[in-house]
Amino acid sequence: MPKVSIEWVAELKRGSIQLCLLALLTQGSKYGLQIINELSEMSGGFFDLKEGTLYPALRRLEERGYLKSEWVERESGIPRRYYRITEKGKAVLTEATVVWKEMVQSAEGILRGVKK
Repeated sequence: MPKVSIEWVAELKRGSIQLCLLALLTQGSKYGLQIINELSEMSGGFFDLKEGTLYPALRRLEERGYLKSEWVERESGIPRRYYRITEKGKAVLTEATVVWKEMVQSAEGILRGVKK
């Protein structure tokens, strides 16, 4: 059986990563590597992001006002930038989750060959 191309999988991930980031950050403030590890663990490795994918996505979410970030000094080691979801981000997550569920349900109907 042919495997789906890497590009196809990347497109699917790209379309859902922002939703997953907002959902993950409802659990509290997190820093980059922590986000990467938790996304990978919670998704069974499907969302195994690289820093070059994560940070631009976080920056876009922050530019839209869905996240806030702050540098936190540590007793040892370098400071870490922590990200947290804003009230605007929570509202968008609620709306986007409804759309996501509709999209998944619709796609599953099509894939099963069932008309709605």
